[in-house]
Amino acid sequence: MSGNRSRPGYSWGFFRNRMRPYYVILGIKIPLPSDLGIQATNKISEDLTDAINNYAATRLASQEATTGAPSEEWLKTAAKCATHAWRAERRIVDPDTGEPRDDTKLLHRDIAIIRKAMEQLGIETIDPVGKVYDPGMALRVVSFEPTAGFAREEIKETIKPTLLWHGKLLQVGEVIVGTPQTVKSEEKNTP
Repeated sequence: MSGNRSRPGYSWGFFRNRMRPYYVILGIKIPLPSDLGIQATNKISEDLTDAINNYAATRLASQEATTGAPSEEWLKTAAKCATHAWRAERRIVDPDTGEPRDDTKLLHRDIAIIRKAMEQLGIETIDPVGKVYDPGMALRVVSFEPTAGFAREEIKETIKPTLLWHGKLLQVGEVIVGTPQTVKSEEKNTP
């Protein structure tokens, strides 16, 4: 019997109160198949899954520590995905109620899942519509338009949202700023 115990790749040890041969995979003892019960097999499966998840998380953390951050290409692709999900959501939501139109509720749910996934990746989408415009904002102003009813410069439309990745600027937003109408512009509008 001692000849069997020295087979390469195997170790021997107690598992469920019996001496059995086993492999070690990611620090988990996995007995060779024999008369293992369902509970023992499920426990091994759970332990192996946990070990793989821990290994993957450790590996990702060590890669980020080595490289410092995801590649520029990955960030650009993530920015495109976040921007297009934001645009798609704007197209299907009723601007008056903020709710998706009846015929687009399922699509809205899918877009919400995509936006949630982007948030989990650390990408924050900022739509500054309705905020007072400050020249120091991280925005590119496409145009300034005199707008009736505005008492100060206010962002009236977002063309592209500002994106942050873990708090760092990923994409500069593009906006149209509404300005108060001056007396001269009001005179031009009246006959």
